[in-house]
Amino acid sequence: MRNPTESSNSNTPRTQSAAQGGSWRSVWLIYRREMLDQLRDRRTLFTIAILPILLYPLLGMVLLQIAQFKRESPISVCVLGRDHLDVPTALFEADSFAEGLDEGGGKIELIHYDWGTIKLGREVQEETSGWIQDGRFDLVLVIPPEFLDHSARTTQEVANLQLYYDVTSDESRVARARVIAILNQWQSRWVRGELAATGIEESVLNPFRLDEVDVAPQQSKSAAFWSKMLPFIMLVWALTGAFYPAIDLVAGEKERGTLETLLCSPASRAEIVWGKLCAVTTASMSTAVLNCSSMLVTSSLIFKQIPLGSGAAVGAPPLVPMLWLLIALVPLSFLFSAVALAAAALAKSSKEGQYYLMPLMMITLPLVLIPMLPGIELSAGTSLIPVTGMFLLVRSLVEGDYLVAALHVPMVLGVTTLCLWLAMNWAKRQFEDEAVLFGSQEPFDLRLWLMRAWIQREAVPSRAVSYFCGAVILVALFFAKLSGGEMPEDGFGFAKMVLYPQLMFILVPAIAFALLCSRKPLRALKVKRVGFGTLATAFALGVLFHPTYLMLSELVTTLYPVSEQATEAMKPISEQISQLPWGLVVLLIAVTPAICEELAFRGLIFSGLERNGQHWGAMVITALLFGASHGVLQQSICATVMGLVLGWVAYRTGSVLPGMLIHFANNAMSASLERLASGQVPGAAILFDVSEDSLRYQTWWVILSVVLSLVSFWILNRTHQANGMDAKARDASLPVPEAVNDQEQSETLALTKS
Repeated sequence: MRNPTESSNSNTPRTQSAAQGGSWRSVWLIYRREMLDQLRDRRTLFTIAILPILLYPLLGMVLLQIAQFKRESPISVCVLGRDHLDVPTALFEADSFAEGLDEGGGKIELIHYDWGTIKLGREVQEETSGWIQDGRFDLVLVIPPEFLDHSARTTQEVANLQLYYDVTSDESRVARARVIAILNQWQSRWVRGELAATGIEESVLNPFRLDEVDVAPQQSKSAAFWSKMLPFIMLVWALTGAFYPAIDLVAGEKERGTLETLLCSPASRAEIVWGKLCAVTTASMSTAVLNCSSMLVTSSLIFKQIPLGSGAAVGAPPLVPMLWLLIALVPLSFLFSAVALAAAALAKSSKEGQYYLMPLMMITLPLVLIPMLPGIELSAGTSLIPVTGMFLLVRSLVEGDYLVAALHVPMVLGVTTLCLWLAMNWAKRQFEDEAVLFGSQEPFDLRLWLMRAWIQREAVPSRAVSYFCGAVILVALFFAKLSGGEMPEDGFGFAKMVLYPQLMFILVPAIAFALLCSRKPLRALKVKRVGFGTLATAFALGVLFHPTYLMLSELVTTLYPVSEQATEAMKPISEQISQLPWGLVVLLIAVTPAICEELAFRGLIFSGLERNGQHWGAMVITALLFGASHGVLQQSICATVMGLVLGWVAYRTGSVLPGMLIHFANNAMSASLERLASGQVPGAAILFDVSEDSLRYQTWWVILSVVLSLVSFWILNRTHQANGMDAKARDASLPVPEAVNDQEQSETLALTKS
């Protein structure tokens, strides 16, 4: 029998062609095998096909049965101080109060209670609160004695009525709503009587009448409702329908012992992934379509019987526009299936694979819920968000906004294709990694794992340590921002606000992980000496790249405008920065982040992620973590782009020091921009174009800086070309543990035996 690892060998021409496009015959055979296996499973067949057909009609029957028992709960209202009413229009004439309470149906109990020994003030509140908490009454209306002095009050004086109720009680809330409506009507009658007594026409209170006319046709109302509801449900079912078959096709085969047989077949790993992906996608689309079709038919009939809160019945959705939803479901199902297949490859068993569903749902649901927020429309900014852009595109097509949809189709399809390519490559790499497919099945022992990690630690941290350090930093920064105090009022408070997160939540974790999880902390932090020419080029690149960074910030702000509330909240900080000494501002905004953030992201985290030659992956992941560490969305996007630049420099130079200089120069320019443009520095007016509401670089300097930035990139690349060519050889030695002495080897052997 052939070893499973031989199937991933890419030396033969056939395997190379399969890796590029794959043999569609092999893909079809694997797809057919997986689909037959899924259709033979009665549980899978029941979940995909039978359950959706039966579930929603049964739920509709239950809902209609429950609607028959809908009624208002009986309420009990107590009136305290009825004798204090001596006004022209009495509140309780002809039992109008009780009739008003009885309008909603249900049993009404109206009790008039005398003051007796109850005194005014605190005792009234304590007594009435006790009645409500004991369940004696649902609401108590207190009419104080000053109502008797109505004729003596001036026009500026207003008498108070008191309502005592319990917000946690449904009956009490219902009673409150009815009593308030009755009191408002009584007040209107009272005012009309006063106006009539003084000879003023009643029309003065109501100079006009407002007639609301809804011109939207019923079909448009139904389309607007279903365009938000149906895609959300369909995408959730597409993700759920993709995940469980993916677990069975990967983790389930591991348990059954059939995955090794499949890997020993002549099919390449790419063909296996494509075959399984098509099978999972078929299950995903079938689950989504059947569930939504059953829910669509059932809910359309139910809504005709039970209107929504607005009182208008929702009809069936227009079928022709809904075809756009089925078209959009194809790439999204492929995307969800590829992600689910890659995540299922990490699981050692079906039980473990089910634990991965919740994280995937937590990541995907926000992207699906964003389009349901008020005011979110399809635009250049929202079309670049994965899943969200497709969701909004479908909604525009369903609602008939074809021109808006046509303008954003290229961006939505481009982002979706990129995400699908990344997910597919991730799934393929999972199947090419034997450590992922056939990892250790031994139970996890925390004590043994920590001891092995300490004894067998290497020169640089592992990938797991890098991921864990990044997670610790992001979580610490998140809680630090939530628990932040008031806005600083002086320079000391501003310095504390900047230094405390940078030192405690970014620098300290990076140094701690470097000391505990690596044998050479300086190497783990990528602190390496480089030539003066490299440092000078890096500093020049930081200055020259700033106009491009500023244009990127303006573009991001245009795509994702900053709210007025956020702008107002940032004004005090901007004012404080302008009042502080320039040296202190540069120290806080430029020097401190350059040291702390570079040691953490391009130092410890980058050195662990670039093991085994994974340089591009390390650049992207550290850039995303670096962007996520900034609290504002617009700033996070710009920081992610800057993180890619800094990651490339760290890879080419092998050191974190050039990145520190680039980071410092860019932040220093941002902190000094207003001072440079204000004319305090001689010759600054040549570089800056200052107007009343904007501050930007001159056009000639922007063009020149872009050219010089490219030259700086070329110089850094040429200077360290040998370093880049030897990167694979250098990184091949990183995972190999350094030689340990005999005592450490014996300790490791003893731990393994124990």
